[in-house]
Amino acid sequence: MPEAVKYAVVISLILLMTGCAAMKKRRTTVKDELAADVSYSAVMRGVTSNNITGRGFEIRKGSIELEGTEVEGKFGLLARLNSKGDFYGSVRGPLGIELVRILMVGDDIAVIDRFNRKIYIGKKEMVLRKNGMPSDFMTIIFGDIPEEDDVEMISADRNEIVVSSGNEDFNRLITICLDYMKVCNQRINANVSDNEIYMQFGKFSVSGGKKYPSEIMMEEREKMFHVKLSIDELIYGYDSDIEFRLPSYKKESF
Repeated sequence: MPEAVKYAVVISLILLMTGCAAMKKRRTTVKDELAADVSYSAVMRGVTSNNITGRGFEIRKGSIELEGTEVEGKFGLLARLNSKGDFYGSVRGPLGIELVRILMVGDDIAVIDRFNRKIYIGKKEMVLRKNGMPSDFMTIIFGDIPEEDDVEMISADRNEIVVSSGNEDFNRLITICLDYMKVCNQRINANVSDNEIYMQFGKFSVSGGKKYPSEIMMEEREKMFHVKLSIDELIYGYDSDIEFRLPSYKKESF
């Protein structure tokens, strides 16, 4: 896949985890006591109740800004994630012209390069693994928290709780800001390289009674790339089917 298209793909998913990975680190064992008036379980239930990916959503207006990548600039973004986990993403240039479309339906993934009239096609699980991304990357990107049973508390004070989650392949160090009852930053660790991916979530908004970050920042300090996703309009809850419909372009495998 040409590098320009590769980055456009990453842009549309905010996946700029090219070989997405992070520093291989051992889990911290420090565990502070929560403030007496704060219940850890109550906090986790509250934060989990604000997860947005389970029932899906539609980003009707958004943008992505890139720095330090082969393709730099600001691009428009439309996206839909349905309750089945299927995804549609459209990256747009000036005048709203679509540059790249991504479809992920079931275990099929396709990247439609409008400019070069090509389609890159493959199996989602294989493509994600090849690029070092965990299967639940959508929850990571949009700041959802794993269930309480899937996290371990590392530290806590009156303002934030730090938890970790993952397995032998991937780990997340997640900070929950109690003022917002949402994930406000996280470090993504993959035990395959020496890079680090940092994410920050801010400017929280509400749709359908669910709180979500309308600003998502991502950076990789070694490769010096920086991504900013701005969500101007998000509608919580999306149950419609997403069709795996492809134009008659030349097809290539991922």
